[in-house]
Amino acid sequence: MNDIVWLTMRRLRTPLILMILVYSLSVFILVHIPGQDEAGNPVQVGYLDAVYFVAITATTIGFGEMPYTFTHAQRLYAFIILFPNVIAWLYSIGTIISLFVDPQFRAVMARARFSRRVRRMSSNYYIVCGCGHTGRMILRGLLKRGISACILEREQSIIHSLALDDSLSHLPALSGDVTDRRLLDIAGLSEEVGHCIGVIAITNDDHANLTIAITSKLLRPDLPVLARAETRRVVANMASFGTDATVDPYTIFAQRFYLALTSPTKYLVQDWLISVPGTRLREEMNPPSGRWILAGIGRFGSRMAKTFDDAMVPYTVIDVHKERVDARPGSVLGRGTEAKTLQEAGISDAVGIIAGTGDDMDNLSIIMTAREMNTELFVVARQENPQNDELFDASGADLVARRSLIVARRIMAVATTPLLPVFNDHLIHEDVSFANSLKRRLSRILDGRSPSLWTMHLSGSWAASIRAAKKERIQLRLEHLIQNARSSTAEPLPCLCLLLERGSSRTFLPAPEEKLKEGDTLLFTGRGSARIEMLFALEEPTALLSIASGRPHPRGAVMRRLARKQAN
Repeated sequence: MNDIVWLTMRRLRTPLILMILVYSLSVFILVHIPGQDEAGNPVQVGYLDAVYFVAITATTIGFGEMPYTFTHAQRLYAFIILFPNVIAWLYSIGTIISLFVDPQFRAVMARARFSRRVRRMSSNYYIVCGCGHTGRMILRGLLKRGISACILEREQSIIHSLALDDSLSHLPALSGDVTDRRLLDIAGLSEEVGHCIGVIAITNDDHANLTIAITSKLLRPDLPVLARAETRRVVANMASFGTDATVDPYTIFAQRFYLALTSPTKYLVQDWLISVPGTRLREEMNPPSGRWILAGIGRFGSRMAKTFDDAMVPYTVIDVHKERVDARPGSVLGRGTEAKTLQEAGISDAVGIIAGTGDDMDNLSIIMTAREMNTELFVVARQENPQNDELFDASGADLVARRSLIVARRIMAVATTPLLPVFNDHLIHEDVSFANSLKRRLSRILDGRSPSLWTMHLSGSWAASIRAAKKERIQLRLEHLIQNARSSTAEPLPCLCLLLERGSSRTFLPAPEEKLKEGDTLLFTGRGSARIEMLFALEEPTALLSIASGRPHPRGAVMRRLARKQAN
């Protein structure tokens, strides 16, 4: 607000001084010019009349001569003051209009509005830096889970487009330099704003994301920082000073592709857990064994090459850069879009191809040309532009590395269900029998649709049932929580507990007989209806008591006390 006042006074100082001087002088002289009434008696114009007359003259309204008909001297004076007053008035109005259309003033006004909206936020929110395609997916995911956000974006056009989006227009948004510490402070990074729960840096500039992460960790080391990075140098840099989650989409895809090559079941179960809730479950995918062709060995291709090396899978590289080809004996120089280059790379006896260049059209061309030469190929494609989704879907690629979707999924997992990455890491390092068991249990409850994920922290109102059970000397177990409390029969809820965290200990796929204690944190997956029933059971003290004891319990505290006395 101080910036607005200072800028306004600086711009309006000269026109206001000019208008006040001209107006005051005009009124002062008019008061001292003698006049006369209709009878010819001398009269003096009062200050109120003089102020009124000069005002209607300066604004060109001109209601007439007040209160008496002017003398020749007064009319001559009115003629003289007409022009300077009108000019001073128009000059002031013009300056005010130019002030409101001035980009600097509009930016200051926008910053003030953004600050007010942020300070009025009463619920927990993330600061999201960057609101492109990936950012919008993350914002919608946060809102679906009851978490709000404020937005910082470099492009003004993107901020304007947000105002036209019904689902996102209510969020505070500001355009500017997302690395500016002052903007981050206004967005809630400073200690004064208490509802900020983290920073998400997902611009398309690695250096900007690195700057945001460093600034956030220096000013608020307690806040989690989730940042996107696509180069190994920046990933290592972010990890060195404690960035909570560094999302490298190419590395994530390469790791998951390695899982598909070495353990299709683990890949499938992990894919089910990170898919968009409600979408159709992916069928098991089995990449063939044999020699592959890797077209493009830049940032994406180099990670895929390491995956092949780790999995001991033979492959042939195609690249347009001679130095890269020379560094790998047996590689082929070219784009991979030409039939001759693919033939030289041995497309006829290859089992799969990865179209991994940085150009979507080249990748689509590689897919189409390769499929014409070998219809049995397993095709993996890299997609950079989200607007090409339909083209890659139509290409028939078996697996598409969609950068925006990969980043959005990982950020959402860490921001809303931080225990999910922990479980996925455990899944990767466990024996395949663990994945097979999990696959069977998930198949029984999911009904062909991707599950929802939610975390239950048994504290506050969510621990009401546990506290009530303790008074009744009843031990609540996990099997009671995953049962429908509003059903007259023992109806299990369509959900599965993936992880129970108690202090520093973690139990993966806990047994139904696991005892529940206040302070426990549980990660569930399943149908959204199961979460609703679970919340009811946790917040209604008698619901779980009735299930655990096998008999109905009165809802009122007094009646429960009487029931305990009768039982004793």
